Amino acid sequence: MEEDGSIAGNDNDDDPARFEPHHERIGASDQVQIYEAIMKTPAGEVTTGLLQATGYVKDNRITPKGFDKERADPDVAVHGEASGDPSFAGGRDEVVYSVDADPDRGPFEVTASVWYQPVGYRWAKNLEEYDADEPAAFTRMYGQMEAADTAVLLARDAVVVERPVVVECPEPEPEEVEIGE
Repeated sequence: MEEDGSIAGNDNDDDPARFEPHHERIGASDQVQIYEAIMKTPAGEVTTGLLQATGYVKDNRITPKGFDKERADPDVAVHGEASGDPSFAGGRDEVVYSVDADPDRGPFEVTASVWYQPVGYRWAKNLEEYDADEPAAFTRMYGQMEAADTAVLLARDAVVVERPVVVECPEPEPEEVEIGE
């Protein structure tokens, strides 16, 4: 979480025309898994405007246990890359974190945090363009909050990796196959 309430690595917080994709694997510091709905206009542009939105370019909000994403009604379906992620199903998701590290520099502590942010930074920032009392009051209050107050930490865990394990699989030897009549 950045000082202004934006999320480090979130493409949408950096640029309102982009969004952070659903990830099955995170392997770079500029990637972050964000479970959210991202709406689109009829032209396919990313929007936070409810009146301009006609669909979703991404909707990877965690589904309820027992939810079948293959048979879901389009109004509540999973949209975007999460729809093809086999581990994103029935109230859960698995994300693989892969980091290049020199094994001689360990041990390494890996920390993962799960945050809940009811109003995303981009949603709040996009309200600044409206010339009306309600959005002005909301953005004024949002701007006065400390970044730590824009989100709630739900869970955090850490593990110490003493020495990273590198597994190299040898290439299989080609087999000779005779094709007969």
